[in-house]
Formats: sequence, C-alpha cells, structure tokens
Amino acid sequence: MRYAAHLANDRISTGAIFERQLVYRSRRVDSLREAIMNAVPEIASDRAALVTESYMRTEAEYIELQRAKAMLHTLRHLAIEIRGGELIVGEVGNRFRCAQIYPEFDIGWVIEELDGNPMRFEDRPGDKYHINAEDEEALRRIAPYWKGKSHYDRVKARMPREAWAAYESGVISSQFLMISGEGHVVVNLKRVLREGLLSFQARAQAALDALDLAQPEDMRKQPFLESVLLCCDAVETFANRYADLAAERAREEPDPIRKAELKKIAAVCRHVPAYPARDLHEAIQCVYFINTIMQIENNGQAVSFGRLDQTLYPYYKKALESGMDDADVLELLGCFYVKLYQLCKITPWANTRSFLGYITTPNITVGGQDKNGRDCANEMTYLILKAQAMIKLKDPSISARYHDKASNRYMNALLDINKLGGGQPAYYSDETYVPALMNRGIAWEDAVEYSIVGCAEAIVEGKQSTRPNGAAFINFGKILELALNEGVDPETGLCLHKGKGSLPAFRSYEELYEAVQDQLAYYIRQHVVNDNLIDFATEEGIADPFVSLLIDDCIDRGKTVKQGGAIYDYCGPLYVGVANIGNSLAALKKVVFEDKLLTAGQVAHALATNYEDITTDPTGPAIRKMLLDAPKYGNDDDYVDSIMTEYFRFVCEETLKYRTTRHGRGPIGGIWQPSTSSVSSNVPMGEFVGATPDGRGRGEALSDTTSPMHGTDVNGPTAALKSVGKLPNVLVSGGQLLNLRIDPASVETAEGRERLISLLRTFLGDLKGMHIQFNMMSRNMLLDAQKHPENYKDLLVRVAGYSAQFTPIDKALQDDIIARTEHSV
Repeated sequence: MRYAAHLANDRISTGAIFERQLVYRSRRVDSLREAIMNAVPEIASDRAALVTESYMRTEAEYIELQRAKAMLHTLRHLAIEIRGGELIVGEVGNRFRCAQIYPEFDIGWVIEELDGNPMRFEDRPGDKYHINAEDEEALRRIAPYWKGKSHYDRVKARMPREAWAAYESGVISSQFLMISGEGHVVVNLKRVLREGLLSFQARAQAALDALDLAQPEDMRKQPFLESVLLCCDAVETFANRYADLAAERAREEPDPIRKAELKKIAAVCRHVPAYPARDLHEAIQCVYFINTIMQIENNGQAVSFGRLDQTLYPYYKKALESGMDDADVLELLGCFYVKLYQLCKITPWANTRSFLGYITTPNITVGGQDKNGRDCANEMTYLILKAQAMIKLKDPSISARYHDKASNRYMNALLDINKLGGGQPAYYSDETYVPALMNRGIAWEDAVEYSIVGCAEAIVEGKQSTRPNGAAFINFGKILELALNEGVDPETGLCLHKGKGSLPAFRSYEELYEAVQDQLAYYIRQHVVNDNLIDFATEEGIADPFVSLLIDDCIDRGKTVKQGGAIYDYCGPLYVGVANIGNSLAALKKVVFEDKLLTAGQVAHALATNYEDITTDPTGPAIRKMLLDAPKYGNDDDYVDSIMTEYFRFVCEETLKYRTTRHGRGPIGGIWQPSTSSVSSNVPMGEFVGATPDGRGRGEALSDTTSPMHGTDVNGPTAALKSVGKLPNVLVSGGQLLNLRIDPASVETAEGRERLISLLRTFLGDLKGMHIQFNMMSRNMLLDAQKHPENYKDLLVRVAGYSAQFTPIDKALQDDIIARTEHSV
C-alpha cells in the first residue's frame, strides 16, 4: 500500500537543503508530532507491579530464568495501545509519554521523591513528571517487597569502604549504575532482520540439547540458554498482542484507508520479529520492537540502532521496486522517530541533573566506509537525514561518520541539518575512531563497522557487550582541589588518600604536577573498584538475558554478556573537567613558578576565599584576573596545550592499566578505556568544587568534555580545534567529545558553508580529531527562550552527546549552554 495518501499536498522549501530538493511534510506525522509535543511525561506503575508479581513466584530460580520469566509475564500483561494514524506501533506503557519504574534496580528513591525528598516529581525545576494517585498507591504498595533485595542494596552492601567513600565524596558519581540498567548497546539487528528471532531460539535449543549436565561448565550454561527460549516466546507474545489489537481495530474502523493500514500493521506484527523481515515496513517495525523490548527489560540509556542506513538500504531498494516512493519512506521514518521520542526514563533528581533533557539517546549512525574503504552513504542515508529535517525532535540522536572520501553532497546534507538547530547530527571521524578501536585489538573489518551509542562511544554492533563506556563520572575538578590540599577536602575535612603536599608547600611545578598525578591515579583506581563491584552485582542480580541473546557469541558460548559472552568487551569512566586541570596547571606554572608574579600562598588564599578578599595585595579579584590571563587551552598555544597533552596522556594510560570483570573469560579486550563524554554532569559536579587556579569560581560549572572552558577560547574556532587535535585522541577509544557554538549568520552564505566544511575536513581528517558537534543559534535567541519559554517549545540545543528541548531543562544547565563561546567562521 502507499502511505503517501496521507501526505499534505503542500511541500515546503527549505532553502539549500539536499541540493535544493523539497522536503515533504506529512499530515500524519505532523499530527503525531504535535500530540507528543503536547503530552505531559507520566510515571506508570504497571511494569513495576508485573515484575514484582513474577519475582515473588521465582525467588529461588537462577537469575537468568527469573529475569526471563519476569519479561514473559510483563509482555503478556502490560497495557498496550495503538494510536490514531500510527504506522509503527509498540510502547513501554500505554501513556503517551511513559516512564516505567524498575524496582529490581531500586524503588527506595522513588518513594523518597514521592514524599518530597528533595522534591516531588512534578515540582522539579527540569525534567518534570506527573503521577496519578493510582500509580503512586501501587508503587507504595510494592516498595516494601524490594527492601534489601534491589540492585542498589546489593551494590551498597558489597562495596569496599574506601570505594564507597570515594563515591560519597563527590569525586566518583556512579549512582545511575546502581539504580539503572546499562544500555549503551547495539545488538545484531541485521541478523534479526535476516533470520528472525525463531532462528535464535532454534540455536539456543540446539545448544541446550548438546549440553552434558555432568560437566559443571555445561550445567552453568543451562539457565541462560533456557532463558533465551523464554525471551523469544515473550517477544512473539508481545508482537502478536499488537497484531490482535490492530486486527480488532481494523474490524471497527469505518475509514477504508485506515482500515487497510491497520490490517497491514496486524500482518507486520504477526510476522516480525519472529520471522525474517520481508519489506521496509516490517524492517522498521522489527528494529523498533527489539529496541522497545530491551527498554522494557531494563532502564539503561542509549539503546541504539547502529548503522541504520546500511541495515535498511536493502529493504529500501525493495520498497522502490514494490511501488513506494521516497515520500512513503519518509512517512514511515517519521512515524518511527515519533515513537522514539515517546520513551522517557526517570531517575533520581540528583542523578537526573547529570542527564537533563528527558534523555534516552537512541542513536542512529549514518555514513562512514566499508571494509574496502569505499564511501557508504546511500539514498537511505539522505532519507534518514530528511526525516530529521521534517520532524526536528531530540530523538533519535543522529551520528554522522566522516572519512576522507566523504562526498561534498554528504557534507552539505549534514550541514543543512545542523543549520536547522538542535545540534543534529554530530560528526565522528573514521580517521581516528577506527585506529583507536584497532589499537584495542578489534579487527579492521569490525572496527570499520563501528557505530555510536550514548554520547560518543563507538561500538561494534552485534558483537560487543553493553556499556563500552558510561561507567562512573570522575570529577577532575575535585581531584585537582584535593591535590592542592594534601588530599584533604577543604569543605568536609575528609581525606581518603594523603597527598604529596599543599599548594603553598610545593617548591616547583614538578612537585605540583606529581601531586596531581598521584590523586588522579588514586581515584581512577577507586573508580575501577567501584565499577567492577557494580558489574559483578549486575552479572549476579540482573543478567540481561534478552540483550545477551542478541549479541554474538552469547548463545554459542552459553553466557550472558556479563559472564563474557560477547566477542568484544570494553568499558570506561567518563572524565569531567578535563580543561580545568590543564588550565590550572598552566596558570600555576606560568604565574607562580616561572614569572613569579604571585606566590603559591597568595593563590592558595585566593582560592580559599573564592577570589573575594579585597584586603590582600594584590586583591582576590586581581589574582583571579592574573590567573585568567594565563595561557588557556583552546587557543592553539603550545605552552598550555603541551601541559594538557602530557597530563591527559597520563590519565589515558593510567585508565588502561585496569581490567573489567570479563577479562580472561572469553571476549577480546576486557579492559577499561578512556572517554570524555561528560553529558551534563559538569554543572552539578562543579557545585562540589571550590575555586580553581584557572580562575573558575567556587561552585561554578566545570569544563565539559574536551571542550575549552567557556569563554577562554578567544582565538577563533580554528585555534580551538587545533588545541583539541593535539590531544592523544587515538588513545581515547571510549570516545572523545567536543562542543562548539557557531554563529548561524556566519554560515548563511555559500562561502560560509564552504569554510565550515573545510574546517570540518581539516579537524576530522588532518588534525585527527575524533568528534565535533555544533549549536547554531544566537545567544540572544537562547536568552529570549529563557524569558519566554512559551514561544520556544520546539527549540532544540545540543547539550553534550545528545540534543534536548531547551526550555524544559533547568536554568543552571541553560546558563551553561549560553556561556559557551560563540564562534564565527
């Protein structure tokens, strides 16, 4: 059937977009989009209740089977809905924007916030949620069962005292891993589309039949393989429930066009994911079903779709042969994108502040090259981008791979989307990511197939375990403060690791630098202890059998991903405040130890008094200005850039010393790897940190990602990119991230566009930068949006490795985005 029947007759011109082609508007998609934009995010209790019912009956069973039976029970009974006009169906709950609760991870924080600690969900300054009285009562009713039984309870009970103290000190932030699933994964969607889930079930049954239960190793495989059978049954049940509902609605539908659509939806859901996809509609519905059910299994972020343009391209060609045209395809994609936007995840307010913007970050990767080095951009690539231009929502997150053979058509198409605002898409360089992955032991033919999950983490889709990065945040600003105070927190007096001196006592820059290295090494080690303990608790108490069955070679090995079932396995922490340490070291080296404009004691007093003491000579404000005037990272100044490079290399190499819990259990890798994907944590983490020697004041936001500190990159975008390019980016296999604000007026002309494309090619190719993303809106627009949010409901901004609607996020993060340096090209 032709979906274009519901397309509007009018077409809108979008300037230079896609070589001056016109982008269709779909009345259907516009209607669905408007409804979702007006919907209030709600908390639902039905998943929590169903999982609790199942757990109460299966307490003695292996965790893999307990989880699989909970999934089967949930997917049999979870409330479902098909909304008017939808072509792609399926939800985690039957609220229009639904956040489910996952009590097996933790429900204690939910009850606390319902009690108003620190505030109720509807009273939050950002990321608000509504909950009705029936759902609140249901959650309060089931909460007592989980006391002492949740993932959070297991982690807290087992965590070594020193590692827990590092968490409580504010240096390490890992709460989100204690109360949430992992996510950050791309499963083998191509194989599901090609073979259908029944083939996975058959492989698991064959492996079960071959077990010799007299062998202890085979006995341990049995529960996972049996859980695969249950999970596949659960998925087929869920899809068939939607098929039945669509068929029922079709019988009641008076409109012949919608009746035909509902019959098609019923046929699609009856076929996928159980059987191989036969057409584009089935392919899109299949990958969406798989993604949604992974979200129902656990509440991890960034459950992503991989190189979707490559995955869907064969089905696109079939669609054209069957009589569909690009407008039909765009409408299907638009319906798909709306469904992705519907999903909400809820976490405690303290944790939410590091992930503001209702983020779920389902990522779609486009472009790149194949194993023969040929450019992979195809017509599906451009339709995925056009769908983003049509819908302009924060989800999905579009990640564009760059390589030195990328065409001008491709680069212009990406820039056209950037100019619409919202920071979509972000750019990732094959010239650096592929060598970085190969440097970790990933084969060329797999490394070149990488896609992006989360903010900037590269993953080998279908072959790599969850969470290639996304472990604890490590607060570099706090570590610096501790290093300058003998390891003692000036606010609390807490000392977990005695330092090598205090700032006034350091006789040389070398002593200062050694003290910083010492604290960095200690807290990197504590993160490893912290995160490995969480991983063991996840293996024993969560298991994720459904995600595992979709990753090679878990079925063949009879292991979940946490037991070592994946072909590749890596994980890594997220560094916050990278530029603050580099800038502070440079300022102290220059102003104190070389030029001797200030003594270390004068700087220490200025820091302790937040640069506010005007009785000293020089005064606190004068000292702050001297430190601000010192060389700053982001200006192509080798003085500070060499310090940044040296210390950052130390951090990368220190991280790479450690092993994950899967090391030696089957996968290639099993190591901790570096990443600078700080999300929005630079704002709340800055609140724990006193004044720093780079001129930053007490409680102010830290630098984000590898971006220069706001307002300090004053020599233009080229200088900023050259500074970032000097870092040892190839070591950062977990992903490097760079935010840049561009004055939109500077790329309005053809010459401006060419300059920006040239800048991109230089940074991502010649300078071996890993990643870059843009916000292209003026400071005045953002300030006006703060004052008049009702006029900017659709305004999208790039926060970190994700985009978000600007007006719902809290003011502190809004201010941080506004404070980013605005560059002109």
